Amino acid sequence: MNEIKKSKYEKNIQLILAGKGPWKEHLEMLSKDLTNKVIFNFYSQDELLKIINFSDLYIHSSDAEIEAISCMEAFTCGLVPVISDSKLSATNQFALDDRNLFEAGNSESLKKKIEYWIEHPEEKKIQSKKYIEYAKKYNIENCVKEMEKFFTEN
Repeated sequence: MNEIKKSKYEKNIQLILAGKGPWKEHLEMLSKDLTNKVIFNFYSQDELLKIINFSDLYIHSSDAEIEAISCMEAFTCGLVPVISDSKLSATNQFALDDRNLFEAGNSESLKKKIEYWIEHPEEKKIQSKKYIEYAKKYNIENCVKEMEKFFTEN
C-alpha cells in the first residue's frame, strides 16, 4: 500500500485484491488512508476475467510462488504485468523486459514501475499486444505440439 500512498497518481489508482486471506485485516488497516477504498473480494473465474479485462495493470508482488497461473491468465488477456523479481518466485520468468519487473520487497521500485506504465500508455498498448502473442506459446495446442515433438525426437 506504501507504493500507492507515495504515488503522484494515488487519487487515480483503484486497487483490487482478489481473495480473502489471512492478511486481509492488516491490508485494510494499511490502506485506510487511500483515496479509493481497496476492494477485497473472492471472485469466480468469470468475474476475474471481467476484472482482468477492465484493469490497467496486473501487479504480482508475491515473493514466493511455484506456479504463476494468475499472472498467465492476466497476460493472456493482454493485461501488462508488473512482477516481483524474487528468486523464490517462478512468475518473474514471464517478464518480457525490465519494465515488467520490480525489486522484491522494494515499494519504491514497484511505485516507479506503476508510474512508468501510467505515464506511457502507448508503450503499454504495445506491451499488451506482445503479451497476447507471448501467451499463445502456452496455449494447450502449442503445449501438446511441443510434447509430441519432444517424444518423436527422443
